[in-house]
Amino acid sequence: MVNSKDFAFKVNKQTPANGSLPPAYGTVIDCRPAYGKRAAKNEKEVRSRPVRLTRVPGPDGLESRKRKRDLNPKDGEDAHSTARQATEGGLSSEMASGSSAGRPHVVRKSQPPAPTKFRRGTVLKQEVDLDCWFTILRFSDPAQLLEMRTRIASCYRFLKNNPMLWKHSRDFYYDKTLPDPHSELSEFQYADLRHGHGCMSCHTKATRKTYWAFLRRWCKTCLQNKTKKEGDALDILKEAGEDHLMDLFKCLPVAIFDSWDNYVGVGPGNTHPQKNVYLERDVRQLVHEYIGRREADPATWHVECQAWMDEKQKVIQERHDFARKMELWEDHARQSKSSDFHEKKTARKKYFQEKAAELQPPIPEKELQLCPSYRRAVVIPKMPNMLSWSQLKPKVEKEAADLRRRRETPTLDQRRLPDPLALARERVQHSLPFFSQGSSGTSTPSTDSYF
Repeated sequence: MVNSKDFAFKVNKQTPANGSLPPAYGTVIDCRPAYGKRAAKNEKEVRSRPVRLTRVPGPDGLESRKRKRDLNPKDGEDAHSTARQATEGGLSSEMASGSSAGRPHVVRKSQPPAPTKFRRGTVLKQEVDLDCWFTILRFSDPAQLLEMRTRIASCYRFLKNNPMLWKHSRDFYYDKTLPDPHSELSEFQYADLRHGHGCMSCHTKATRKTYWAFLRRWCKTCLQNKTKKEGDALDILKEAGEDHLMDLFKCLPVAIFDSWDNYVGVGPGNTHPQKNVYLERDVRQLVHEYIGRREADPATWHVECQAWMDEKQKVIQERHDFARKMELWEDHARQSKSSDFHEKKTARKKYFQEKAAELQPPIPEKELQLCPSYRRAVVIPKMPNMLSWSQLKPKVEKEAADLRRRRETPTLDQRRLPDPLALARERVQHSLPFFSQGSSGTSTPSTDSYF
């Protein structure tokens, strides 16, 4: 504010603190216009000096905040100067004693902690709680969890010791449409068979095919090396005896191969071209277990044998049912993905054709299909947008212009070769044979220019 003496007063903000408060102070800025020599010297300078305030109003005396003016301005000025001199010396003592006694004790409130700021290259002083990690990762993609467990050492034990985290992630990401894992598989093994890469035997990196009948991910070479056809498996089962051969076959997981030894699905197959195959390891393990139980208690084995085989067949039937569900789910996911890709490609083709028709000159659909850049762009399974068209537009315009120029300017070979259809029409019109026979019996060569 500016008073009658052309002085501007600015009171600095007082920070509350424990104990006695420091004396208040203000800044006086000389706002009077400059005259004479003072105007030339201090044209751009603003002189200021800190001065002490004569009175700091307290919270008790509300009337002391009101400014009282005397009728006689001179007396007011004298009183003001006298009071300033009187209070200048004793202000510090009054503030130390009176202000602390009259004002209530100010208690500084504790502020809540600020959120953690993540910076690259800076290690956090306080680690994130494991419950927070559990909440975050339960909404993540199972393939991402598998990648974290494989590549991040700190996440390995946490993901290994929390199998329910994989279940929550699977239910959230697939909306509970994915079948539950078989009793022989853990949640991690289930996720590894679905999203993992590489052969589980020879570690070929490009392998992604999972054979759900055997619960393994192998390359084709390893699959053929580890399986036996039904005739070969029968020879191995004969080592245990010929009493329960057909029942023992039902205790083994089986898959179906076609005539070219390609995996078809879970077995057993009943048609002639299909061949049932078994894992050699499973066949030998079953024979070893059968012989061991029979030799351990030969007297009661004929009674316990049927119960043992029934239990085995029940587990194998559950595995076959699970394998069929997974194969059906994969087929449905593959068809859904293919349909989605087809819709995106169709929308992309329609969008580019509409944009090409708006150009000057417009590019028709037949010319557009002759452009290599257009054919490459429409097979990308993504929705079109202005960015994709802005990238395709200059390429299509250049290629369409080249096509028009080549169509209007024929090549040298095209100018030399005659048109066979025009020559045939000319022959029919003039009725000229290839070789005409005269009345004298002498042959006359044809006048056709083609020969």
